[in-house]
Amino acid sequence: MEKRTAVKVSHVSMHFNMASEKVESLKDYVIKMMKRQLFFKDFVAVEDADFEVRKGEVFGIIGTNGSGKSTLLKIIAGILAPTTGSVEVEGNVAPLIELGAGFDGDLTARENIFLNGALLGYQKEFIEEKFTSIVDFAELWDFLDMPIKNYSSGMVARMAFAIATVVKPDVLLVDEILAVGDFMFQQKCEKRIRELMAEGTTVIIVSHSIEQIESLCDRVLWIEKSKVRMIGKTYETCNAYRNIQESRSDENIKRLVTVLQEECHACGSYTEFRIEEGAVLLREAVCKKCGCSVRASDAAYIYLKKGLRYEEGKASLKMLQAQFENKWILNCTGYGVFKEYLGHLPGYTALQGNEKERCRMLSHLPFQRETFDLILNEEIMAYFKEPEKVFLECYRVLKKGGILLLTVPLHEGKITRFRNDPKKTVYRGEGMKVFVDWGDDICQYLERVGFSAEVYACHKFYEMQEITDLDKEFEQSLKKHPYYFYKYNSNVVLARK
Repeated sequence: MEKRTAVKVSHVSMHFNMASEKVESLKDYVIKMMKRQLFFKDFVAVEDADFEVRKGEVFGIIGTNGSGKSTLLKIIAGILAPTTGSVEVEGNVAPLIELGAGFDGDLTARENIFLNGALLGYQKEFIEEKFTSIVDFAELWDFLDMPIKNYSSGMVARMAFAIATVVKPDVLLVDEILAVGDFMFQQKCEKRIRELMAEGTTVIIVSHSIEQIESLCDRVLWIEKSKVRMIGKTYETCNAYRNIQESRSDENIKRLVTVLQEECHACGSYTEFRIEEGAVLLREAVCKKCGCSVRASDAAYIYLKKGLRYEEGKASLKMLQAQFENKWILNCTGYGVFKEYLGHLPGYTALQGNEKERCRMLSHLPFQRETFDLILNEEIMAYFKEPEKVFLECYRVLKKGGILLLTVPLHEGKITRFRNDPKKTVYRGEGMKVFVDWGDDICQYLERVGFSAEVYACHKFYEMQEITDLDKEFEQSLKKHPYYFYKYNSNVVLARK
């Protein structure tokens, strides 16, 4: 196995024997076997799966129920031995595969933390040292001495996740465990996964949530009816799977509605931009072909037309990758279509870590003066107490004529508002506290540090009076996913040094 490979699955197949009729006892089993009346049906759960997962990669596995996703994860974890083929894993593995596995329902949470930790190979002294951080993360102090048979599945998931990730494993296996928790817990787990990613942990995650897979994963495997249908880039694989889902009649599959029909400036296709029915954050609608959001497509278009000044008809990141080969690019987000199309370039750099870590880095960028030609900044500008410091840092590391490209949410018709009142705390996205609600005057803040800046209104989905009042409806916002609460038009800010 190569040094850069964390997991190698070589032509793995998994067969199960399914009895054709019920056998009530050992006596019946022996009699039927002697009479040669014992028949089994061969069930193929996984057929000839062959792939590699690179070290430090977040690798997603998707597919419909019963397709073999969990079986494949159990084979990688060593819980099941494959019928044919082999699996090689480099380093220690922390599996989060079945809720309740490794727990005793009659024992308290306190006792189960030590029990499960022992099963994962942790010493008692180590668990004692990490006990407080485990319970803090799981938020179970009030229920610590209660038998876990009285816990909800979400509470068990909190505890299992906290124990498995208390140290940095080489490989973390996650199977649908994030689906049982509440929204805030899911965001908390995603943050922890991003922290592990930043530290080099390889993560293999099975989920039915395409949005979760798209936000976390570098590559995705799609398995359908035991066979691997596709392995590739996150957006391409997820959208191929989403297109198949949409054609099914299953009522549990969320219906997608078309927001726009136009050219995608990431992949260059004339396509539909779609989002789940009921969502109001329409700039998050994604391209049917490549998964690019409306706001990311708009950001790409504005940079290609206004930044590169490309005027020869259609413009897309895919078509014009050569235009970026000699440019130095800093992406403040470690995922998305800009990474998909530009991440392979020698001059591409992405900030690592979770949202908080990247916020800290942007206040003190570890780069020399005049390093970059382009800085891409999506969303994160809402989370700074002193955003002017960030603008100054971006200005410092940009070359003369370099561009800072922002896709921050703008409250149109309003001035920028800074949130320093703890009584009016507002959270958005991954649970990050919002310090700044940007208004139409964002360019004034950019120009104070030396930029020349302009806001480009790309898509208008709402009138000004429809934009959500975050203070007034704060309690409501906590109970709903951001897709179904926040309303913003798609605007792009281009600031040139």
